[in-house]
Amino acid sequence: MNRRILNLTATAAAALTIAVAGASTAAADPTGTPGAPPPGKTADQIYAAVGADAFAELTNNLVIQYNAQNPAPTRVLASYDAINPVTGVPGENLTTKPGCSVARPNGANAGVTAITQNLHVDNDPVKPFCIDFVRSSRAKGTAPAEAALTFYAQSRDAVSYATVGNAYAPTAPLTTAQLKDIFECKKQDWSEVGGQAGPIHLYLPPASAATLTFFLQAIGTTLNNVTDGCAGLPTVFEQQQNDGRTLDGDPQGIAPYAVTKWAAQANQAPGIADNRGGASIGLVNATTAPTITTTFGGDTYQVLNPDFASGASAAFGRLFFNVVRNDAPQDLKDVFKAGGYLCQHQNELLVPYGNTPLGNDSSAERFCGQTS
Repeated sequence: MNRRILNLTATAAAALTIAVAGASTAAADPTGTPGAPPPGKTADQIYAAVGADAFAELTNNLVIQYNAQNPAPTRVLASYDAINPVTGVPGENLTTKPGCSVARPNGANAGVTAITQNLHVDNDPVKPFCIDFVRSSRAKGTAPAEAALTFYAQSRDAVSYATVGNAYAPTAPLTTAQLKDIFECKKQDWSEVGGQAGPIHLYLPPASAATLTFFLQAIGTTLNNVTDGCAGLPTVFEQQQNDGRTLDGDPQGIAPYAVTKWAAQANQAPGIADNRGGASIGLVNATTAPTITTTFGGDTYQVLNPDFASGASAAFGRLFFNVVRNDAPQDLKDVFKAGGYLCQHQNELLVPYGNTPLGNDSSAERFCGQTS
């Protein structure tokens, strides 16, 4: 097995550098050529996006559908994956627009940081921004820089854990308390949580991934607590978020996993490969299944079970957002606002990717395009 032991001290300070061997060759990034901008377009004809891995392929498909409108939009959308979509290497420089070289953000946390840096084409403040919107799998934070951003709610997701088979992991639901103990390395053997005897192998995505930080919040811990509890252990490994192959088929492994990403991989939605690698989504606190099947357009899809994102596992439910600057051009806001392009096409854009649409009822607690 090709595993690398995680340096938790480094993780607490910065995002991990993780190379995923044999990464998906599904078409991604604007042209399919990693890190290249749309051809034949000037910088002011492109709205560029980076950020979360959890719904990168969904956004790639949104981009294709939006850009294919007739008449064509004045400015095209361009979305860049969290990692190189061919090699799986994170952190490489990409050209979001002509004149823009940006380190590829690996996850929502890194994407939100990148947009707040306000980088401009050719480093000229009178020219367009290098990044215009961000895929975010976490809600708006309290950092002062985020006050300049508008988060548009897109759809529902949840984060659970993934294991490969049940040779060691229990078939019964793990509780929030048990997950906290596992990820803080207070329980290091599967027999301590109802499984078969054998060391627990902990697989952690990079700190730049909101899937990790949200999951740790849901189980009542922090990255610092994980660092303190697990430092130096030979049973803690690097893992690219939402890629079951990076568990290396390890039956003793456990990793956070976005439920809708797993469902999208199972559905083999457009532009996404089945990268589950034999991993299945675990139960939390109750026997409520993380996914259910639904039919749309004559096809059957796995989607997030709304009951999993409520009730006993409510803390594990979250929303996806598209993030723009408060003063972003109106035609960009129109893509994500209530009643805008995305919200008008929720079912066809979201359901194949396992997402639960929020609907358009603006009197509801949550609705598509709701701002924060």
